[in-house]
Amino acid sequence: MGVVVDLEGVVVRDNAKAHMTAWQKLSDEEGKPAPLLFALQRAVGKKNEQVISEVLCWTRDPSEVRRLARRKHELYLELLGEGYKYEELDGARHLLNLLKKHSVPIAIGSSLPKDHIEQMLEELDLASYFDAVVAAEDVSRGRPDPECYWYASQLIQRPVGRCLVIGNDNSCTEAAHDAGMKCVSVATSRPLYELAAADLVVRQLDELSMVNLKALFSQEEGTEPQLELEEEAEIQTSFLYD
Repeated sequence: MGVVVDLEGVVVRDNAKAHMTAWQKLSDEEGKPAPLLFALQRAVGKKNEQVISEVLCWTRDPSEVRRLARRKHELYLELLGEGYKYEELDGARHLLNLLKKHSVPIAIGSSLPKDHIEQMLEELDLASYFDAVVAAEDVSRGRPDPECYWYASQLIQRPVGRCLVIGNDNSCTEAAHDAGMKCVSVATSRPLYELAAADLVVRQLDELSMVNLKALFSQEEGTEPQLELEEEAEIQTSFLYD
């Protein structure tokens, strides 16, 4: 078995508000139409380049797309501010230790730039847990395209049918299933019921064990996903990225 995890919203707390504000500030700088909330929701999991050319439809000129993508990322980092401290999510290190104990290779599959991923991992002392990193620069398209997960399975040398994706939104589930992989969704930013397309849904990662992870590969076709009862308090929806 091999595992591919998203980073933001799964291992590290995401900052959806900063991503959304960065897009709004970029539109103001460039004199572009302000992005609608619906459009930003469609941007989940996609590379910045895809959002610019396919979701916001600002331009298809390759050099201009790259320039705008770089500027958006700069604005995002500026909004976080110098000295921003990344926050590890509850249960993340527990699961990573469990997988390492059982010699399960782990890859990151993210639409973030590689230098940003490396900064996060270094600050939280998590880099040693991961056998491979697939970042925005490594693929031509982000989620829900399965390219990222296919490449990750190659890097950790596991067949797609024995790989498991852990994400926190439905674009992860769609990409995982299209790649021929199982998917666990963790409800860090969305209500449990919105994630029911996944093979297993949990509130946080320390609810997972090797028993229920391995059981996913023995489930018969058509088995309903295992979905825990929803708590009364709704979880605030996160709009952007991994």
